[in-house]
Amino acid sequence: MARMKDETKRQSILESSKMLFSHKGFFNTSISDIVRETGFPVGTIYTYFRSKDEIIKSIVEERWQQWYEQLEKTLAKEPGPEAKIRILIDRFIPELFEDLDFINILFSEAIQYTHIEEKLEKLTDLVFSLIKPFAARSQMLQDLSRGSLQAALIIFFLGILDAARLARKSSIGLKESHIIGFTKMLVANTIGVTL
Repeated sequence: MARMKDETKRQSILESSKMLFSHKGFFNTSISDIVRETGFPVGTIYTYFRSKDEIIKSIVEERWQQWYEQLEKTLAKEPGPEAKIRILIDRFIPELFEDLDFINILFSEAIQYTHIEEKLEKLTDLVFSLIKPFAARSQMLQDLSRGSLQAALIIFFLGILDAARLARKSSIGLKESHIIGFTKMLVANTIGVTL
């Protein structure tokens, strides 16, 4: 007889595993660690996930999908390109900052499970569509190819996420507001608008 699945238990397994993968590393975390952290028997873990690989894939795909779908939905409601860029910087980047365990996993040794390439492709397409209306105002944007934008986005996006991790884990005095402020200044100077 198959066990009934409870979404609360499934989410508990995902949250506990996310914390463990982030803090201990994916390869240093065992199913036994997840059992200890959740308090569920090993059979319960395997009722919801066939393997540790499946757990990490679920963590990354579900969290990214949730973030990206909300971003697309929110941006679709905004009429102007400036407002869309403002929303991306003011709301959605800080939202990622709030889930540093997810960010650690996304860029961890388990990168082969995160399909980061696909996620960055989608993000590049989105950002490219957002900055296109500003190309006439900026020589830099007129010369920007999609490939160059992707390189810039990867460097910038990964840089601000790493900066947020550093801000949270050190005493260097860097604040997330500094990161967002610098991002706004850089983007405003690049596209020629005040954010």
